Amino acid sequence: MSITAGEERAFYDRVYSQFSGLSDDALVCNRHVIEKNLANPDHPIYERRRLYGTVLRVLLSQPVAGSRVLDYGCGTGDWGLMLASEGAQATFLDLSDVAMRLVLRRARVSGVEHRVRAVAGDASNLSCFADGEFDLIYASAAIHHTLKYPNALAELVRVLRPGGKLVIAETYGNNPLLNAARRIRWVLCREPAEAGEEILFNDAHITALSACLECVQITPMGLMAMAKRVFRGRFRSLIVRQFINCLERFDEVLLRLKPSLRRYCGEVVVVAHKPCVQ
Repeated sequence: MSITAGEERAFYDRVYSQFSGLSDDALVCNRHVIEKNLANPDHPIYERRRLYGTVLRVLLSQPVAGSRVLDYGCGTGDWGLMLASEGAQATFLDLSDVAMRLVLRRARVSGVEHRVRAVAGDASNLSCFADGEFDLIYASAAIHHTLKYPNALAELVRVLRPGGKLVIAETYGNNPLLNAARRIRWVLCREPAEAGEEILFNDAHITALSACLECVQITPMGLMAMAKRVFRGRFRSLIVRQFINCLERFDEVLLRLKPSLRRYCGEVVVVAHKPCVQ
C-alpha cells in the first residue's frame, strides 16, 4: 500500500520524537561512537555491522575534511555527523521536521554545529540546493523511500558535482523469498505501510543509476546470513553470534564460487561517480 508524503512525514515524526528524552551524552556521534556501536551486540546497528562497516570504510577511503557532503534521507543523522566530526561541511535532508531538530541538537552536543545545516523536505524537489553543490552524497536506507517521488533520481544527480561520489547502503530487493519474509514481518509488526516499504531497491534501480552515473560498483552481502533477522534482539548470545558468523563466512565462499547468486543477497552497498564535464 503506497502512502503520501504527508503520511510518511507523520510516521517518521513519531519515530524520531522518541529520541527527544535522551541525554546529551547519548546523542553524541562521531567516528569512535559508530565504531563502538558496530561492535556492540546490544546496539541495533550490530545486525547490519557488515553493511555499515563497509560503508564506514568507503566514506573514509579518502580525506573528507572540507568536503561538502549531503546526508540524504538522514533520519537521526549518524553518518553526516560522523563526516562532520572528520571535518566535512555536512548538510542533512529528511522529510521529518522532528528529525531535523534532533540532528541540530546532536550536532551541538557533538561539537560540530558550525559545520552543519539541516533541511526538511522531500526528495523530489531539491531546488534549495545548487547544481553540483555536493562532493559526496550518502544515502542510508533512504533511496527506496524516495524513488516513488517524481524527479527524485534526477534531482539527486543534479546536486552532485561532476566527479562527485554517491554512496548508497540499502536493502537489496531481488530475492523473492526474502521479499516474502519481509512482507510477513511488516504485517506482524503492524507497520505494513512503513514509509513506502512496498518499494525495494533492486537491479532496475541500479540500471537507472548507471544511465546517469559512471563507475557504478555494487557490493552485495547477506545471502544465508539474512537469517540474522530471526535473531534480532538476541545477539548478546555467544551461540547466536557464532552461528551468524558461520553463515557470513559461508556466504563469502558461496558468492565467490557462484557470483550469479550475488543479486539475491539481502543488502548492498553501491558506489558511483558523476561523469566529469568534458
